[in-house]
Amino acid sequence: MDAGLLQRLFEVNPAKLEEEYKAREIFQRERVEPPFALRLDGVGWGRRLHGFEWPRDERVHRALARAAVELLHVMGGCCILVVSDEVNLVYTGEPPYGGRVEKLVSISAGIVSGYVSRALGRLLFLDSRVVKLYSGRDAARYLLYRARVGFNNYISSLYHAAGLGPAHTTPGLHEMIEALRRAGRDPLREPSWRLVGSCAAYTSSIRRVKPPGVTVERRRLIVLDGGLEMCLEAAQG
Repeated sequence: MDAGLLQRLFEVNPAKLEEEYKAREIFQRERVEPPFALRLDGVGWGRRLHGFEWPRDERVHRALARAAVELLHVMGGCCILVVSDEVNLVYTGEPPYGGRVEKLVSISAGIVSGYVSRALGRLLFLDSRVVKLYSGRDAARYLLYRARVGFNNYISSLYHAAGLGPAHTTPGLHEMIEALRRAGRDPLREPSWRLVGSCAAYTSSIRRVKPPGVTVERRRLIVLDGGLEMCLEAAQG
């Protein structure tokens, strides 16, 4: 190593600079209390997934759903909604990493990005953000909202792909559904994972065991196509 560079390294005081630069980290003191959601969105997936079925490919959805379940195992949470290219993980109990925002968003994005990239053989990225919620009821409303956005986007994609209206205008949801039906495709008969995604949630059951008076609570993770009611119940507690 160059002697001059080595001398400069020796002159650095790591302990002093650690304190200084740590204080400059954006969001390093930001913490979030439950309930809240982590929302992850695909970045440029339309371009990166060229060659897969459009607008929604089952291989992509299954890979993202498996990644979401892995995220749930690693980072906790009560339930997950996977729709289109997004994952919504809801926390109603104590979050990991003390609720530190930079940890939650960076680790969640890394887990899901790495999993789907490996599963699909494409370099794929997701961003992640924290959405503050105010109650179990609010958490359920949030999930319903994200499912509706995914539903709208899918119907709109089918409508425009079929050339049923001007490209620069999008009519109401019911109007698009009726136009597609008149054109010979009933979108409401599509698989539920295409319309509103898939959900994963923990369910609990109580079992009596010996000795008398002792009970055991068993938690089981259930993953369902559609399954929105299950997620709404889990979010509301």
